[in-house]
Amino acid sequence: MAVNNLLDTSTVSLSDIIGNGKTYTVPPYQRDYSWKKDQWEDLWNDIIGINTTGNVHYMGSIVLQNMGDKKYHVIDGQQRFSTLTLIVLAIIKKLNSLIEKEIEVENNQERVSLLSKKYIGDKDPGSLTYSSKLQLNENNNSFFQSNLLVFRNPTNINTLQDSDKQIWNAFNYYVARVNEFFEKEEDGEKITNFLNKLIAERLMFIQIVVEDELSAYTVFETLNSRGVGLTVTDLLKNYLFSISSKVDLPHIKNKWKKIVDVIGLDSFPAFLRHYWISKNKLIRQEYLFRAIKESIVDSPSVILLLDSLEENALLYKALSNYSDSFWGGHREIKKRVKELTLFKEKQAYPILIAAYNNLDQEGFSRVLKLVSIITFRYTIIAKLHTNLKEDIYNKAAIRISNKEATTIGQIAELVKTLYPSDNDFKNDFASKSISTKRGKKIVRYILFGLENHLSHADNDYEENPGTIEHILPENGNDYYLADFPQAIHESIVYRLGNYTILEADKNRECEILPFDDKKAIYTTSQYELSKEIQSNSWTPNSIDLRQERLANYASAVWRISQYD
Repeated sequence: MAVNNLLDTSTVSLSDIIGNGKTYTVPPYQRDYSWKKDQWEDLWNDIIGINTTGNVHYMGSIVLQNMGDKKYHVIDGQQRFSTLTLIVLAIIKKLNSLIEKEIEVENNQERVSLLSKKYIGDKDPGSLTYSSKLQLNENNNSFFQSNLLVFRNPTNINTLQDSDKQIWNAFNYYVARVNEFFEKEEDGEKITNFLNKLIAERLMFIQIVVEDELSAYTVFETLNSRGVGLTVTDLLKNYLFSISSKVDLPHIKNKWKKIVDVIGLDSFPAFLRHYWISKNKLIRQEYLFRAIKESIVDSPSVILLLDSLEENALLYKALSNYSDSFWGGHREIKKRVKELTLFKEKQAYPILIAAYNNLDQEGFSRVLKLVSIITFRYTIIAKLHTNLKEDIYNKAAIRISNKEATTIGQIAELVKTLYPSDNDFKNDFASKSISTKRGKKIVRYILFGLENHLSHADNDYEENPGTIEHILPENGNDYYLADFPQAIHESIVYRLGNYTILEADKNRECEILPFDDKKAIYTTSQYELSKEIQSNSWTPNSIDLRQERLANYASAVWRISQYD
């Protein structure tokens, strides 16, 4: 291809883009509308800034594919196009409100007609719907055309798909901003000029027009490598579709949609990377697309990749939701998934994906337990660096995927480096503080883990009604000032040794009591963790001694037998 046919660039205004009878279509495979309130606010503030300063504002680059006959595909820029159209609609709605108030009716009707034809499109005389200048992707276009462009409220907002709901919320956001800005303005000419002279003429774009799909893809990738911020999702989708055969493309598009529907656009890049490094060497997010591109080179390999992604999408989603139906009735798996969600553990996802795909259910369950206990010791208690964890889990995942590690003993040996020894764990636990202001769920989890060990029970830390009791009161108490002056109170009150579990009524009763009176109540509790408190007084030394004892219990609760 000759270089001069690859692309044509120019600096254009919004008016230049939309004028001259051009129409734009967002290809079916492009992402749904995804801008959120932060982006809506930024764009509106940019427009208000233009109004204040009179300067132009650059909106970045847009990539268009020339389809002939003044028709273009929007390769990059659909979020901005869509949102600017919503602003146009909000301004037209404001003019319509003037008409309803019988203010300059004929002039404002003509303004609405001219603005609609210039920025929105022409209305079909039969269906009374717009043949619009902008067609969104296959998921959003129906709602965009049949509701937004004709100002028709949805029948039931709650039944809209998420991206349609997002468009509707964006439109109403701009309706509110326009109404605020023109709160006392009843001059239709000024409102019209805000769009026609300010927004349309002073929002500037770098327009890049290419002639074919390959050129579009090349520009798309180049822009991303220069920091424009296109996501790996956008890049991968465009690349996979560009190398797919025409016969396979409908099937591939359908598979892609199913995967994204399960995972969600926001979570897809992380899912893709975790899936990839469950089989391949560790790679940073910014290099992921290039690595996949080197491996996936034709339509059959695209289908194989998407087949595997589709198979793993439900697993990946369920890894962050213990109540997902994916787990069926497997109680142990649900318990461990719940723990990993509490720990916010995601670096282990590659080894869990590999284990699920290559081991039986019991083997996968044992790997889950292994990872959960390691996470508790390594991350929650020891607070060790996470880089090593990702590297070791990646190497273990590859061994599992290659059938080189097939037993829990072999897998445990591969990740042994991440397991703090009993001695180290006890030392870390014995000095650990976790504030109930920020980590209440973690504190409950630890206390009920210890309680279950002492009472040989199986209480769920979320479902059990027991409450956290601060033996040294959290908000201070005159009875404790002699041993815990204000200067040291904050550093001690959130020590694990200062916590126990009590029934809610007993907890309230203890609130203002001295330690001796509290201890008498503790002996009446159903919880062994409280009944075993035998100190004659409550001092910093008492907390140290108790926490050392709890550390011994903890080393038995959170233990991997293979490492004994």
